[in-house]
This record gives sequence, C-alpha cells and structure tokens, in this order.
Amino acid sequence: MRLWAALVLAGTIGCGAAQAQQGTSAGADAEIGAASLLVGKGLFLRGFYLNNDLTFDAAGRVQGSPKVGDWTVAAVNVLKAERRGAEEIELDGVRAAVRYNTDTHEFQRHPLNDEKMRVTVKGLGAKGPEGVKQLEAAFAAMFSVGIDPALQRSMPDYWRHYFDPALVWPQDGLNGQAIYTLYGPVDQVKDVTAPKVEHRVDAKYGDFAVRDKVQGAMQVRLVVDSTGAPLRIAILRPLGYGLDAGAVEAMRKWRFTPGMRGGDPVATGVTMEQEFTLVSAPRH
Repeated sequence: MRLWAALVLAGTIGCGAAQAQQGTSAGADAEIGAASLLVGKGLFLRGFYLNNDLTFDAAGRVQGSPKVGDWTVAAVNVLKAERRGAEEIELDGVRAAVRYNTDTHEFQRHPLNDEKMRVTVKGLGAKGPEGVKQLEAAFAAMFSVGIDPALQRSMPDYWRHYFDPALVWPQDGLNGQAIYTLYGPVDQVKDVTAPKVEHRVDAKYGDFAVRDKVQGAMQVRLVVDSTGAPLRIAILRPLGYGLDAGAVEAMRKWRFTPGMRGGDPVATGVTMEQEFTLVSAPRH
C-alpha cells in the first residue's frame, strides 16, 4: 500500500487547534486562531468539490449540490481566515491542482491563482474551548491534510487500486474466470495472444490542464474480458490535473478484439497508455 503520501488528519488539525487555544491571549478569537492554522497546510476537499464558493454547516456537511470532480483538482491553499458573523467563519484562498512527478515519484501541488476560493462554515454556536472543538471537528469532516487513508477510501476504484494494488475488486463478471496477465511472467502466457484495440475514444483535456500546459502520458492496467470489454481499470502511472480520471472515462468506452488461447477468447490483463499532448493552433 502506498502510504508514503498519507498524513493523518485528526492528529494534525486537532493538535493545531489545541495549540491555537493555548497561544491565544485573553479576548482574542480562539476559533479564528484555530482556523488560521490551516494556512500553509496541504488541504484536500473530502467531497472533491469543483465549485469555488462553498458553504458548510457546523458539522462540516456541504450545503447545496456542488459539482464533483477528481481529487487531483480538489486541493485548497488557505491564505487567510476571517470571522463573518457571530456563528460564521470564512476561509479565503486558491484552488490547487496536483501533478505526479515521475522523477521523484511524488505528487506535487500547483496553485491555480486565478481560481479564488471562499469556504464558509456557518452555524458555529459553541464558544471558547467548545467552539474550537466544534470548528476542529468541522474541518476534519471538510478537509484531509495530505492524502490520508479516508480520502483514499472515498476515491473511485481506479484510484483506490493505485494506492493499494492488493485491494480486492468488487464482484463483477470476471469472478471465477482465469485472467491471463500479459505483464506477468512470460511462461504463464506464452500460448495467449494479446487483445487488440478495435475502437478507441480519446480522453478530453480539462481546463486547468490546458491553462497550465500539462502534457505527458499516464498508464493503466486493465482486464479485457472474453467479449472485448475493458474492466477493472486501475491507474498504474498517474499524471494528475484531472487527466487520469478523463483517461479512465474514455478507456471505459474502448472495445477490443479479445485475447485468444487455444482458439478461444479469454480474459487478459494488459497495460495501456494514454498520451496527452497540446497542439498549438496553426499560424497564418
């Protein structure tokens, strides 16, 4: 399991709020002190929301029905915290996107400075130490600090299997079937022919990736079943900026001539690559 990228939220935010409470002088706003400790932390919205103006209640539940996207474009850099009313605190900042660095094998944050964000928490009725605890609990429900295990569990299967390749797949049409993995030992599949792509759908670029001129290739592992349908798609080498999710969505629409063994179609595990390249408009 790839736990190197994970940080535990409860300890990070909880300890920070306690420090804010201890370091706040008499008459100062302890809740604002706790909220200000989010500045500089690597936050991700647990709901993967794409709206830049978000409102949460005192339990950290989002209000309304904001649009949802990939976790790699759901990061937030908080720049300041302000009180907007007796029971309301506002966090101002910018959205950040995450890109995978293939040299260091790390996810790196890139602020999207044009994407100004406002995150408001309303209904904070408790005051003093209880108010800090209430706000702390709301933040824990709203944000993860780093890619913590709870954030991973809320991701789609193709990301969950990236972070934990040993994770068991849900029940599907492949259960009980032999799957010949063509990326494994050669002697196990020497009599199996590889599937061939019959119909390919290109992945779409996202606006953030176009704006930051993100290019490169991402890889997935998938199983082509005996009918030529792609199943159990898992990210093998990511790219980020929401492009991986777009690639998986496109690959689900691909169709293959299935792999063959002894003249019969069989399920095969294969590795596929999706290239993302920006093409400049021609000059006249």
